[in-house]
Amino acid sequence: MSDESKPFDARALLGFALLIGLVLLLPVYWEWIGFKKPEPTVPVVTDSTFAVTPADTVHRPAPGPQKLAATPAPVPGDTAGGPFVFDSKWVEKYIHVETDVYDAIFSTRGARIVRLVLKNFRYNDEPRHNQPIIITDTTSDAGLRFHSVRDLFDWSTAPFTTDQADMKLAGGDSTVLRFTARSSKGNDVVIAYTIHGKRYDFDVNVSVPEPWTDGLENEYYFGWDGGLWPTEPDPSEDNSYFSADALMGKDFEKVSSHDPEAPRKNLSGVTHWAAVRTKYFVCATVPRSRDAQGFLAVTAERPLTFKGKRIEVKNFSSAVRMDLPAGTPLNDRFTVYIGPVEYGLLKSYGIGLEEMVDLGWRWLIRPIALVILWLFTAMHAVIPNYGVSLIIFALIIKVLFHPLTKKSTMSMRQMQALQPRMEKLRERHKGDPQKLNVEMMKLYKEAKINPLSGCLTLLPQMPIFFSLYPVFRSTIELRGAHFVGWISDLSQKDPYYVLPIIMVVSFFLQQKLSTKDPKQKMLTYILPLVFGFFFKDMPAGLTLYWTVFNLFSVIEMTWLIGHPPAAGADGEVGSGAILKTTPAKSKG
Repeated sequence: MSDESKPFDARALLGFALLIGLVLLLPVYWEWIGFKKPEPTVPVVTDSTFAVTPADTVHRPAPGPQKLAATPAPVPGDTAGGPFVFDSKWVEKYIHVETDVYDAIFSTRGARIVRLVLKNFRYNDEPRHNQPIIITDTTSDAGLRFHSVRDLFDWSTAPFTTDQADMKLAGGDSTVLRFTARSSKGNDVVIAYTIHGKRYDFDVNVSVPEPWTDGLENEYYFGWDGGLWPTEPDPSEDNSYFSADALMGKDFEKVSSHDPEAPRKNLSGVTHWAAVRTKYFVCATVPRSRDAQGFLAVTAERPLTFKGKRIEVKNFSSAVRMDLPAGTPLNDRFTVYIGPVEYGLLKSYGIGLEEMVDLGWRWLIRPIALVILWLFTAMHAVIPNYGVSLIIFALIIKVLFHPLTKKSTMSMRQMQALQPRMEKLRERHKGDPQKLNVEMMKLYKEAKINPLSGCLTLLPQMPIFFSLYPVFRSTIELRGAHFVGWISDLSQKDPYYVLPIIMVVSFFLQQKLSTKDPKQKMLTYILPLVFGFFFKDMPAGLTLYWTVFNLFSVIEMTWLIGHPPAAGADGEVGSGAILKTTPAKSKG
């Protein structure tokens, strides 16, 4: 092919790249100028009876009663209250508590939370689209549980009383919701919840004057029991993130698999917190009055059917173990966090809760991922579209690495120009590999070429690429991040594989410009297809980044081909003519 035809080829490839870029950006512009379909709104239920939101039969069990009906006192001889005294006039009462971030219902039976809904987070799947996330409700037995080692003292069904009514808190408001019950041994059990208007955490104070008289001695457990249900469109993927976690000393412990032969994992040591989590949400128990001395994880599985396929959903419980010497009153305080797995929010507690956010290898990938996450959230404050922010980020990276790309491109062109001389050396020394290597190094030195410089742009970019993966895969900030039309969640794969197809085309264009060695021509076709297969199930955000990065690379390579550096005075290999693959003049 003549030199004159190559600029035309480059311009044609550039035209294809710009056309693909237009396809990606036009829908964004169309939505920005006011043609975005409005999202439906869901009213917040404020009635103290709190109607149960219809459950998705795929992701959750069948819904329970539509209203929380008061339960009358048990008949004489009923043991539902365990070692507690029932007043014949006792009737179960429900207190509805609404804050800026959640709606909750507390019951006087067991002083438990029987329903908790996160107001600021919504389901993204079609059966439950735009409905608020349910952590627990009347269809589930999940919730906070206090119990002794042999369950001798368990107040989960005890008849507590309270004189407080429904309440609504906002902003900096705080209040205490107190429940009391009398045990058969005369202990006044007091459970007090300190609730805040705009925080996902609340405090739980537990007080029993003489617990040993009710069989509670040596130690007890407190934490989240009954597991959590999937919240994401694909419950099998969500299920893969389920675990029971704890921070013991400086060690982060994770229980993420179920062993039917050993469902209880009981670890000893100073424990700062214990938690049970899904991909994006967590229930964590933090002892505040004194250190816990152990971590209990109980694993199980429960069946779920999704698109005709049976899935065994992990049903994990976790608790901290508190020592309680005989003859010692029980008066402990805990902080319970029920909310998003959000790095900045968890880190603000200063107790290592952010360890649950998986951002890759601690000493390399994690720091870069944190910088990327900070940059994305900062840009999102100005640009209300994470996809556009990602395109700008790819452009920034391309500009930063342009000097290395230029140098790498020059090196590859120099190597191509040296191929005739290298072939002669191979022919001359084909029986003496050692002599061939020596002569090759002399040739590289004469031409002032580093044979490894072609990797200059690739190696520094790989940590950034690998850091993007956990950012889009694991961080709740990008959950449900809309880009354009069919891409409503950049943390999920492209449902119609449009982006992977565009990525394959853009990668082909890049390979077409950068690969000139006829021996590598086949890779021009194979590599894009391999990457397309690899990216088809990747988060759409990661695929978008690679696609636009390839498009910017096509534009950059076209510019380098059309604007080579000026030739050196001595006409050495590496002059501007090399970029146009003009034969170089040898010194001898």
